[in-house]
Formats: sequence, structure tokens, C-alpha cells
Amino acid sequence: MKTAKAKNRLIVAASEEDPDMLYATHFFAPDAFIFLQQNGKRTLVLSDLEIDRGRKQAKADEILAYSDFEKEVQGRNKKAFRKSAFLLFA
Repeated sequence: MKTAKAKNRLIVAASEEDPDMLYATHFFAPDAFIFLQQNGKRTLVLSDLEIDRGRKQAKADEILAYSDFEKEVQGRNKKAFRKSAFLLFA
């Protein structure tokens, strides 16, 4: 008997425009956000404006606020992170 392997995925998109993101998260948002599925665990990184609604509506094991993630990474290299964040969420 074969066992199904957990599928690892990373999607960065607005679910309003990307049906794969909407299907993966069951969360409709006009702005881009991050979905990571790794070893069966589903994680979302949402903007502060969407975090509360995401916790109520999204299908995920873990939901993180983008600002908390930003604070953690900023100490390492602020300029590089701001530039990558702009590209991700522009």
C-alpha cells in the first residue's frame, strides 16, 4: 500500500486574483499574503488589517501577523527585508 506524501507548497498572492490561493486557504483577500504548507502544516502570514478576519475564516494550522514576522527579521538586515517585503506585497 502506498502512503500519500505531504505536499510542500509556497504561494504568495492575493486570493481575490489567484484561485489556487483561495482553494488552499479558504480565505478571500484583495491583498497578497503568504501561504506555506510544509510537512502537512499550513501557515499563513497576513497583514495586520486581515489578521483577525483570517483567524476566524482561514483554513490553516497557524496564522501569523506580518508585523510580528517583520520585527523578528528586521534585526538581521532591515534594508534587505524592507525591499523584499515591498516586492512581496506591492
